[in-house]
Amino acid sequence: MAFPTVRSLFARPPLFWTRRFAALSLLCVVATALASATLLSQYVAERMIRHNAELAQDFVGSLLRMHRGDQFFVNRSDTRGIELLFGELARMPGLGHANVFDTGRRVVWSTNPKAIGGDAGANHELDQALTGQLEVESELLAAASFIKPEHAFLRNDALDAIEVYIPVRDAGSKVVGVVELYMQPEHLLNSVHKMTRFVWMACVLSGLVTYLAMVGLVMQADRQIARQQRTIVANESLVAVGDMASAVAHGLRNPLAAIRSSAELIAMGPEREQAGDIMSEVDRLQAWIGKLLAYAQQGGRALGPVHLGDMFNHLVGMHAARMDRQGVTVQCDWPETLPSAWADAPALEQALDNLISNALDAMPQGGRLHLSVRPQDKGLIVTVADTGVGISPDDLQRVFTPFHTTKRTGIGVGLPLARRSIERLGGSLRLKSTLGVGTQAILLLPLQSAGATEPA
Repeated sequence: MAFPTVRSLFARPPLFWTRRFAALSLLCVVATALASATLLSQYVAERMIRHNAELAQDFVGSLLRMHRGDQFFVNRSDTRGIELLFGELARMPGLGHANVFDTGRRVVWSTNPKAIGGDAGANHELDQALTGQLEVESELLAAASFIKPEHAFLRNDALDAIEVYIPVRDAGSKVVGVVELYMQPEHLLNSVHKMTRFVWMACVLSGLVTYLAMVGLVMQADRQIARQQRTIVANESLVAVGDMASAVAHGLRNPLAAIRSSAELIAMGPEREQAGDIMSEVDRLQAWIGKLLAYAQQGGRALGPVHLGDMFNHLVGMHAARMDRQGVTVQCDWPETLPSAWADAPALEQALDNLISNALDAMPQGGRLHLSVRPQDKGLIVTVADTGVGISPDDLQRVFTPFHTTKRTGIGVGLPLARRSIERLGGSLRLKSTLGVGTQAILLLPLQSAGATEPA
């Protein structure tokens, strides 16, 4: 049984890693958004409720100072004004219930008369308030209230109740009692719910934007990596072509020249037809070698203005005999005042010649060849279209791969050579094709730059 190697475990296609990153980043973003929304909601609600409790403490403190309520805890027999004091307290907006405790944790006054005189029992918040701290208790502040954000959308009166324990101090700042307020302030609770909804929506939207941005950047990086990989493969193929072209040219050119010379001598005799076939095949082999060398040794040539109308007329004349044999008609379409392209004339002519040759190969039984040039922005759009057999979608994706060909006698460097030539000139080449309808080769070529000078 063969075990996978470490290299094979990581040898995954880019799409695999993109999907894996998308899944992992989605989990991370969801977890981060959930934690952020929970913590922010809890913090905001706690600060709002705490602030409301501090306002209630100030209000109660003002009433106690106004009516000298602290004396009630010192001298229980002096109840003058106490009923008025706590009566005003009971009318506080949003107050549902109120209790007053002494330092012995007994209820000395309550909005529920039956509770007066009773013991508070186990009450941690009351114990803390007796030490002089303002205490606030509410189920609304529990972490679960914000982990489950439905609490912000579905109101629950019991859940929203707020208990505030306010320490009462005498003139010497000694704690002499505690006032407990059981409150349900409608405006505050509405504000808490609105703020919680806002925090959750903000966290969800920011998490979504972050996730989409991260995945978008990774997908863009994947596309860039794929383009770089294609460039590396093309460069490696170019090196192989160069080595092979040099070997082929060195090994075949001299024998081919000798064969052709011999065929020319034979053509003077009665075997003229057979000698013509030999010369034709020798010429085809020499053109094949020339394409290999041209693909491997491009670059370093001077750029200059090129009039595409004149170049197309020249190429049509070169292929006129073949067009007549195959029954192909030509339609040329470009304005009379066509601006010049800025290009390497031999390389551009070779690229266009390859495209026209491919178009004629696609129309062995006749058809129409359409050549057009039109200015657009800062370039020229050149189209070489045929009504031939077309290219299948699978082959269309690989037509620019070196040595990929569907022709019986082709070597697969014509279109890669054409694209390489156009890209070296600062342009682009793409194909559009439909089986049974035809193919369009669309080139974008730069115009002659304003600061460029023609070669001497």
